[in-house]
Amino acid sequence: MTDRGEAGARESRATTAGACVLVVEDDDGNRLLVRRVLEEEGHSVLEATDGPGALQTLNSAPVDVVVLDLGLPGIDGLQVLAEIRRASGVPVLLLTARREETERVLGLDAGADDYMVKPYSVKELSARVRALLRRAQDARPVERVELGPVTLDLAVNRAEVHGTPVALTPKEYALLEFLMVQSPRTFSREALLHHVWGSMSDWQDDATVTEHVRRLRAKLGAAGCPSDFIRTVRGFGYLVADD
Repeated sequence: MTDRGEAGARESRATTAGACVLVVEDDDGNRLLVRRVLEEEGHSVLEATDGPGALQTLNSAPVDVVVLDLGLPGIDGLQVLAEIRRASGVPVLLLTARREETERVLGLDAGADDYMVKPYSVKELSARVRALLRRAQDARPVERVELGPVTLDLAVNRAEVHGTPVALTPKEYALLEFLMVQSPRTFSREALLHHVWGSMSDWQDDATVTEHVRRLRAKLGAAGCPSDFIRTVRGFGYLVADD
């Protein structure tokens, strides 16, 4: 008879296998070991040995999870993470040789989803990657969000107004999706920086949010969306509503 725990583990792996994982690690031995273990799980693996290489790969290929070493040459892992979060909500697992609590807190506050301290178990790393993939799947229980004249196709990150596609940048789309999914809640610029950019107002100017809202309104409005679809609540922030 099959043990239920073993059966559950196999089922869990089956639901998350086949993902694309980017491993960013400058140590050849560690990187190849992680690659081998992840490939045994059925994942495809891309590699980068430094920050610029990681960002270039993310811009050119669909990636489901990033395994990111903090101790990279040149641009360190925290800077790379900040750049990732400016453009993407892809799950990030940090690898660090630094045991200080402040380093781990900085990484999580900067937008990391999980972390592991070296030396680590590659089996545990693989399990954490599976957990991040499951979490990402659970975060998108629906494929379409409709509010007023605007429809979002979450499977392909496409926005439409009255059925007509609207060209948005990744961050414009992420901001619109967050506000629509959370409608009719109101969010401050600081909160939007945290939820959409994975940043904080003392690291990044909250005028970034204001400019993205302005551009969103212009693009949606040009497609026929009412000007008050994204509303400014004076003293509080922004919300999306269709009433």
